[in-house]
Amino acid sequence: MKIIEDIINAILAMLGLGPKKDPAPKQLSAKDKAKIKQQAVQGLEDVEGEENISVHGTSDSAKVLESRKGADLVEEDGEVQWVNRVDDGVPREQWKDDWGPLKEKGPSTLEDFCFHEMVFDHTRSTDPRLAEQKIQELGYRDAGHWFTVRTTVVKHFATPHGPNVGDGVFDTQEYMSAALKAASRKNASEQQAAAAANPELLAPIEGVTVEQYAQIAARQAQGLDTAGLQALLAQHGYDLATWERASAGWNDRMSKDTTFTITTIYGKAFMGSGQGQFGGAAQAVAAYDGTAAGGAEPMTLDRCCEIQGAMQAWSATGQDVNAMLQSTFQMNAAEFSAAHTWWLTNLTANLARFPEYTAKCDAAQKKYEGGVQKAGADVDF
Repeated sequence: MKIIEDIINAILAMLGLGPKKDPAPKQLSAKDKAKIKQQAVQGLEDVEGEENISVHGTSDSAKVLESRKGADLVEEDGEVQWVNRVDDGVPREQWKDDWGPLKEKGPSTLEDFCFHEMVFDHTRSTDPRLAEQKIQELGYRDAGHWFTVRTTVVKHFATPHGPNVGDGVFDTQEYMSAALKAASRKNASEQQAAAAANPELLAPIEGVTVEQYAQIAARQAQGLDTAGLQALLAQHGYDLATWERASAGWNDRMSKDTTFTITTIYGKAFMGSGQGQFGGAAQAVAAYDGTAAGGAEPMTLDRCCEIQGAMQAWSATGQDVNAMLQSTFQMNAAEFSAAHTWWLTNLTANLARFPEYTAKCDAAQKKYEGGVQKAGADVDF
């Protein structure tokens, strides 16, 4: 029977009707590998050690498993990954724009692009085929089309450092702001999906929701004694034993929640309760969507840097940071976190000020490591 089967298969093969075999993996040429390396390290040409950066698809073991117009699925040392194969070595003015599902240079174009890139990149290193599926759900034909559209975005939004369409890096404040908004959007969508897939994730514990737990914990963090906590709990219809069980339950859930959905909701509710001397800043941070937190400065930047530097010094020298924070600056960790995070959102929205922040924090750390701990003292810069 085997010989008859072989004869049939041979005849079908001659007619082009036989069973199709997977093509043998294609080897990448030295030129291909050089191009892959050049695209991957775009903008790092002047960085010391750039030549030592490892780029997927450039080793001797690299082989192409599948190809798209603009992308190759490359296996290298057992790892499979999509590699950009778009020919972006053409003059910028000769590149034919392809915006795919993006709105052509509209107000949300860069944010949408960043969101799509995060979706693709988050998955492609572990499951490249699923990454392609996700990008297709967003409106791209395939992985190659994604890289083609990405090249169009580079042309219009990246900082040029050469004549060709691929000679660009994303290093502007506009890009950073769009990326932060996209990250916030991606986190929200993932957490909504996690909650929808597992309704028990946010189910109340002992009748206490995660928002209620966060709001009461925020009040507790202001230094409530046992009697004060019992009075607060009574206002919500709980007793101390119920609260302790709920607290233990929510902490256990948070520790096991790899999606950080509970932690995110807890953090927003904690900040949103507006407790402490910087309650307004805390509420502004709770509403953070990737843009600078609004409202008035909770403290000057100099003051924020001094406290941050002092905390770094106390931690480095083995001191009780919480106790020193209270005795030196008359605030607790939750209060300073609200003010500090407010400033970080505003510095991220104005990256040019970050070196100033870093320098002032470093100067303050050196001051406090030297033993100067004068309450209310500002650092002179």
